[in-house]
Order: sequence, then C-alpha cells, then structure tokens
Amino acid sequence: MDKKASSDPKKTLKTVFGNSPDQHILNVVKESCQEAFNLPSFTTTLQTIKSHFFDRNYDAVFQNPAHLPVYSARYAPSRALCYYHLFLEHPILMKTLEGPSTILCIGSGAGSELVGISAAMVHANPVPKTKKKKATTSSSGKSKDREDKEDKKDEEAIPKEAPIQTEDPALNLEKMNISSPSSEGAAPEEVSVVATKPKKSKANKHQVTIVMQDYVDWTSILKPMETVVRQRMVLGAERLVCETEVGNVLDLSEGLLQRVAKADLITFMFVLNELFQDKKRTMLLVAKIVAAMPTGAHMLVVDSAGSFSNLKVGERTYMVYMLLDHLKSLETVYQDDATWYRCPPSATYPLKLENMRHFVRIYRKL
Repeated sequence: MDKKASSDPKKTLKTVFGNSPDQHILNVVKESCQEAFNLPSFTTTLQTIKSHFFDRNYDAVFQNPAHLPVYSARYAPSRALCYYHLFLEHPILMKTLEGPSTILCIGSGAGSELVGISAAMVHANPVPKTKKKKATTSSSGKSKDREDKEDKKDEEAIPKEAPIQTEDPALNLEKMNISSPSSEGAAPEEVSVVATKPKKSKANKHQVTIVMQDYVDWTSILKPMETVVRQRMVLGAERLVCETEVGNVLDLSEGLLQRVAKADLITFMFVLNELFQDKKRTMLLVAKIVAAMPTGAHMLVVDSAGSFSNLKVGERTYMVYMLLDHLKSLETVYQDDATWYRCPPSATYPLKLENMRHFVRIYRKL
C-alpha cells in the first residue's frame, strides 16, 4: 500500500474492501478454500462432520485430516464475519490492533480468527506521530515543556504500588459450589511464568502478531489462507505476523504458558464449551492461563448462547461464562449473555451462511 493511500483511512478502506467489507471477507475465505470445494467428497464429508458435532464427538471431527479443509470452508466464513464486526464494535479490541501487540487465539486452526481479525486491522490505522509543537509559556512563566517535565519528576517520586499477585489457581468459585481442580486430586503445579508485560520492540511499532493455537496441525489450511489474507487485506510483514502453536491446551505446556505471559489479548472463540467435555482439566487450564496473564491483558470469550455452553456441576447447570465471571483476578469489561450476529442477506458464498446466537465476555486481568 502506498504512503498516500495509507494516510487517508477512507481511501484505504475503499481500496481494500471495495463496496462491501463483508463480501470481501467471504471472497477471501472462498479463495482460500477453493481446493476443498473442488473435492468430490465435500458434501458427504460435511454431513459426517455435522453428525459428529451432534454427538459432541469433537475428536472424530478434528483428528481426521480429511475433515479439516471441509470444516474450514463451512464454518470459517460466518465466524470470520462475526469476529470482524465484534472487534469493530469494541474500541478496547481495536486498540490492540494498532500494535505493537500479540494476540493468542486458542482453538483457531480453521482460520476464522485470522481472517476476521486481519480484516478489522484494516480499520485500525496506527495514528501517525504529530510534529512537535513550539514550547508555549504558561501563566507561571515557565514553558509548557518544562512544566510537563517537572510534573513527570513529581510522579516518579511517588512510590509505586506493590506488584499484584498473579497466582490464582484456586479459582475461588465457592458461590457456584465448584471446587477447584486441586481439591479433587493432586495439587496443581506452580506456574513458572512471570506474568509481567514484556517490553515491545521499537522496530515495527505497529506490528500485530496473531498466534493461532490448536490441538491438530492446520498448516495446510492456514498457510494458503495467510497468503490470500496478506494479498487481499494488503497487510505486509511489518504490520502482521502469523505464528502457529500446535498442541492440546489441556496439557498445559510450558510453551503455552509463555505465550500467555506475552499476550496482550487471549481469545477463546467457540472452543471453551468443547474443552469443558473434560471439566476438571479445563478448570485447571483456566486457572493457569489467568495466573499467567500479564496485568492489564485482556481475554475475549465468545461461544454459543444455547445448551452447548451448559456446564453441569452436581445437580445444577451453569453457563460456562459463569466460571470466569467469578474469578477475582479478572475484571469484566463487557458482557452480553445472548446476542445475534446475522449475516448480510446480500452476501454470497457457495454454502448457506449461518446466523450465530452467542454470548460475549471481555475480561481484563487485574
């Protein structure tokens, strides 16, 4: 993108998206998944996937490599649109896209996060530095710059607060009658990651790194999708870095926790209810991830607002977001227990686009 175009946000959006951002996003997914659409077995494979979903047999869906391109072609478009609009609606999320920042997306192998977040990045034009103003004189007779420097010295003289403890593996869920994982078995290991926000490099100060984590290898889908995204969204390496992390999050690897400690935003989008098929390990996962998050980092949770997100504890049933709502070390920045994303009726795609009823939570680590 030339400098002239990038200095005019409206011109940039028009250049990238044309007349319809939604249709442009769908075209990106379609182009990325064209080989899947050409498969003779596409329809039968899709029916098999839907059958496994109905049975909540997620391993059967994702551990068969033949299912992955079909799954992406079917489920990535609607979710990519939903995530795109979700980011645009929340300034706190858009601020992350100005960079420099790292976004860790759990369970994001199908590419919805890659396409949706990248599209939102086109709107997040980094604010250029303004030229230094000439020093002005205040009523005190001192220059404004000099007063600012003195104020800064005064602030630096004030003792800083003690660092907030970030270890919270107990989850503190007494109100829900949910005991912590450690009370049901062996005590959890200590999180060895120091949860402090790392310093950002001055080079590429507007760079956003998207880490796409999943428990199976989606490289064959994500690599061609990244290529199309870079071309169609006009995002070079100085603006967007794409990385992948393969592994079961429930294994709580040291590498995953190190990723968490460096992340400005962690997303769980349409994955948390799948993880809660193993309730005990997922509760431990949540505890460790929250403990490893740096202070001030955010967590975005999006999932079905229906029965798929039910969590049964004893004789009672809760929505999965209630687990996070009760964590003392997380502040709820935004919440919506049930909202719809409705795909635009004018948009075209080889498959029917599904409207999505979902809940949204944005948390900040205290």
